[in-house]
Formats: sequence, structure tokens, C-alpha cells
Amino acid sequence: MIEHTNTPELRFSEFKEEWISKYVGEYFFFKNGLNKGKEFFGSGSPIVNFTDVFNNRGLYSKTINGKVSVTEKEINQFNVAKGDVFFTRTSEVIEEIGMPSVLLDHISDCVFSGFVLRAREFNPGIFAESFKKYMFTTYNFRKEMIKKSSMTTRALTSGTAISNMVFIFPENINEQRKIGDFFSKLDQQIELEEKKLELLEQQKRGYMQKIFSQQLRFKDEKGNDYPKWIFKKFEEIFKVVPSKKYQIKSSEIEDNASIPVIDQGQNLILGFSNNKEKVFNDFKNVIIYGDHTTVIKRSDKPFIIGGDGVKLLTSKVDSDISYLYNALQYFNVKSEGYKRHFSILKNKDFYISTSIEEQKKIANIFNKLDKYIEKQFAKVELLKQRKQGLLQKMFV
Repeated sequence: MIEHTNTPELRFSEFKEEWISKYVGEYFFFKNGLNKGKEFFGSGSPIVNFTDVFNNRGLYSKTINGKVSVTEKEINQFNVAKGDVFFTRTSEVIEEIGMPSVLLDHISDCVFSGFVLRAREFNPGIFAESFKKYMFTTYNFRKEMIKKSSMTTRALTSGTAISNMVFIFPENINEQRKIGDFFSKLDQQIELEEKKLELLEQQKRGYMQKIFSQQLRFKDEKGNDYPKWIFKKFEEIFKVVPSKKYQIKSSEIEDNASIPVIDQGQNLILGFSNNKEKVFNDFKNVIIYGDHTTVIKRSDKPFIIGGDGVKLLTSKVDSDISYLYNALQYFNVKSEGYKRHFSILKNKDFYISTSIEEQKKIANIFNKLDKYIEKQFAKVELLKQRKQGLLQKMFV
């Protein structure tokens, strides 16, 4: 038993009692999930899958879409109950191991996947359900999760490992509820802003569909149609800029640096560096393409390349680079997981405008939409950063 006590930096004023430190295994027991062949999935009973847990801190019946054919014995053996906590058991990167999620609904005949672990309270009622959504997401608990998980080709954790991890909480369930409700409201605000972002992104995709399929056409200043669009091969439009000399390893990223490091991941910036010898300065004239991820980016300042898989593309013909950036987004290949996609992209045909004037007009429309999207994205990120800061201050 752990006897030392703790209090958070930021706290609701009516609560004075110190928080306590305990091992997870003193309050929860763990069970591995159901493993079945692919042929059993698609119909039957609801199943809590890896992505359900990884993407959501709270689970509801409406968010559980997976189905699996199971026997009565399997339903009894791998059952789920309101208040159960699930942890992802495996991950490609150790930083994402053991992500938690709490079941907040009653779901009849529901089971859980072998890729997640179920944690169930010995004595239900000690923890407020809203509080359970957050108590395993704190900085200190995530740090211990990463430290006590194993990493070979994939990161792995287990019920035994999590049982021996320490978590810190207030015994007063009213304080738990107040904290849980506070963060739930903050999550609702984040979700609302994310929906606004998605609507803007949908609007851009809608314009892309209409413009690049020629449903929507433009006229020049005299009211005349622009020249007909034509099909061109990728290699007729783009050329690859040699980029090896601008590349650093992700391990070379520094804490106190100013030059952005860009890789092929979803986020625009991976980190920062001060290695001026590796800076790519012609940022205005290139498109950044992720060979493994199919992610397409542009930078508004000089940058350094972080890691393999980044292709720098520039125009081989007299074209507007912003227009080509959007054309590439529209005609991009579908991701097939972590594999090389650039060789597939190079064989694609692009249906494009041959008029620079029309290209600029189209690019201006998308540039305006991108500014709205970037502004809304920044708003969402600010709220997420605020939440992380509050989690650190309101938990121990």
C-alpha cells in the first residue's frame, strides 16, 4: 500500500482533503478480450474494438458500430458493463500505448476485442464515471504507462503491467464528479469546434468536386470561357526536387529551436531544429508529399525535412503552384496503409486547366477556404492545449 498523499495545483475551493496514491490493481481487475477469425465479423453482437477505445475517452451505444458473431458462452465470458474501463493493448508507437476509454451506456450482449483490455472495479461506485474518463489520461499516469510497457516491433501492455501502475485521486466522489463534469463540458466545446472544422473541410471538398469535375466553370474578364481542360501525366506536370541534403533524423529535433521540421505525418510541423545547413529555402515553390502516408502539405516559411518518405514536388510547366497543390489533393491516390504510394501517384492522369489566369482564380478560392480552415484548426488546437494544461494542474 502507498501511504504518501498529494494535492493538485489547481482545485475547486470547497475541497480540502488530500488525494491518495494507490495501485490500479487495488481497485480494478483485468481481462483480455475476444479473438476470432475475420469471417465472424460484420454481423451479430456489438463489439468494443481497438479504434473505439483509441479514439474516444467515453464510449456510448451510438459509437459502437462493430459487430461479431458470438456464442452465449462468449457473451458471458467477454461481457461489458457500464463503468468498465478499456485500454488499448498494443500500438505501433509506444507513445500511444494503453489509451483508456470508459463505457458510459448499458449495451446488451456486447463483447470486447482481443486488442483491448477490460478493467472492471472490484467494488463499483468508488469512482464517478465522468472522473474515470480522465483519471488515466494524466501526464504522470501516461508517463508511467509508457515506461512500463514493452516495445519490440510493436508496443505492448498487459493487465498485470497496468495493475502495478500508480494512480492518484480524491476519495471524495463529489470532487470527482465536479472535475469530471468540468472536463466533460470542455470536451463538448472542443467537439463543437471540431464539427465546425469538419463542415469547412466538407465545403472545400465540395468545391473541389465541382471544380475539378468541371461541374463549375469560370469565365475570363470578358465573359468568355477559358480553354478546355486537358489530361496530363504526372511526370508532365511535376518534377521531384532532390531533398536528401535537407533531411535530419527525428532524434535530432531540439527543444529550444526555431526552424520548423516537416515530415510526412498528419501534423504540419513535427518539431524544430537550429541546423541552418539543412534548411530548404524555396518553400514557396514546392508541395510536400508523404510517400507512405499520402499526406499533402505546403509551408509558408523555410523548413527542414524530418525522416524518410518526404517528396518535394515543384511544377515542371508554367503553372500556379497553389492550383497544383489543390489539384494534387483532388487526384491523390487512396492510402493503402503504411506502404509507398508515390510510385502509384506517378502513373496517374490529371485533368487540369491550361490557363494560368483560370488556375490563379481557382487557387484564390481554395486559398480563402484554407485560411478559414487554418483559423478554425488553430482554435481547436488552442482548446486542446488548454485542456492538457488544466489536466496537469487539476490532477496530480
